[in-house]
Amino acid sequence: MKIIDVESEVFEWERPGIWNGGHFYGPGRLHKVTVKTDEGVDGFGWNGGTAAERPLNIFPPFVEYFRDLLIGRNPMDTRAIAEDLGEKHIKILGPGGVNTQVLAAINIACWDIKGKVEGKSIHKLLGGAQSRIRTYIAGGYYAEGKGLEELQEEVRFNVYEMKAGAVKIKIGDPRVGVNGDMLRVEAARKAIGDDVVLMADANCALNLEQSLSFAEELEKFGVYWFEEPMPIHRYKEHGILRNRSGVKIATGENGYHLSHFETLLDHAGADILNVDVTICPGYDVAKDVTDLALKKGISIAPHGCQELQLPLAAAIPHGEFLEYYPVAVDPLRAEMFLPRMVPDDDGYVTVPDRPGIGFELNMDLLDMYKVG
Repeated sequence: MKIIDVESEVFEWERPGIWNGGHFYGPGRLHKVTVKTDEGVDGFGWNGGTAAERPLNIFPPFVEYFRDLLIGRNPMDTRAIAEDLGEKHIKILGPGGVNTQVLAAINIACWDIKGKVEGKSIHKLLGGAQSRIRTYIAGGYYAEGKGLEELQEEVRFNVYEMKAGAVKIKIGDPRVGVNGDMLRVEAARKAIGDDVVLMADANCALNLEQSLSFAEELEKFGVYWFEEPMPIHRYKEHGILRNRSGVKIATGENGYHLSHFETLLDHAGADILNVDVTICPGYDVAKDVTDLALKKGISIAPHGCQELQLPLAAAIPHGEFLEYYPVAVDPLRAEMFLPRMVPDDDGYVTVPDRPGIGFELNMDLLDMYKVG
């Protein structure tokens, strides 16, 4: 089997503006990659489509760059492709960013082909350790006109209507500060009660001094984890924070290579890793990260598009949570992916047993939002 073509498409749609501690999210965007083979088996991969506003218009040129290096290769050799087009191109493309995210979409598409050819789900190919996994609802973003009462309504809906046993809210907006964010955390805790797991996410918006202050306050409200307090490359600072924090430290969604995670854990800088298969170069590298975590006694709770993270999160015994983006974050989510992933009444999701990813893009819908 050989690759005969690699195609790239970008889609964009309007949605309500939201923000976290470091970024404003305007239009919804999704980048799709199709890998075609000489045997008529196509694979699909994508980035975006959740809460991530990325400059996806610059992704297609990177696909074109990789395309010439992929033609004629066997898509089943996912690891060799990831290695040859990943770290071996650091001198040309840099250590990570758009290049590794594009490579991720290509890698995911190749894994999709592998699953279809072998008649197995990617979840099974990666290990298939869990048939179901616990979710947490990602939300609690800042938004115009959204006060404490609206935040409470949101988290209550996530718990009582969506059956979530765990929810996450955003902190770290410099205009709000520690005191203002603690009012948000307190309001969320009061709304959901003490039995529901509560997480807080700063999206790399803080320095060490601020992170220590937040960690001390978050512990008072029984927050389970403090996510991305600082940029991932602040390895030493993460080690200091984790050592002093009574709240678990989760990070890793912006880690591009295994070496990032090795250095982070060498500094004992995390309790939970939020590796993202659409940001690091796909499933092969992400699986390496989960293997490292297992050796270190660290659990995994992947970040990002749940349809792509589910095969990895549930494939391993130490997959602790799956992040779940509700329709409130992006209304188009209700129809964008087929079949629609819906948590069971106990807050878990069941892994689909279909060859490949197990989910498809609803192209009848997305084609209405195609750019170019």
